[in-house]
Amino acid sequence: MNDDAQASQGVLKHLKAKQIKQEDVANYLGISRTTLNRKLNGSSEFKISEIKLIHKQYNVPLSLFFEE
Repeated sequence: MNDDAQASQGVLKHLKAKQIKQEDVANYLGISRTTLNRKLNGSSEFKISEIKLIHKQYNVPLSLFFEE
């Protein structure tokens, strides 16, 4: 698993632990659930603007986006 995929898995685990639905996050970001799923699985990268919004709205630690 590459670094991006590992970081994305950390974000996904955090959302699941807080019972935050992927559909809600996707709607908040203005992207499809499929696109969000690709980002959470490490197939696509999050934009900086998306990281900021997720951090602010859902209190996801920034460090989860940049895990090594």
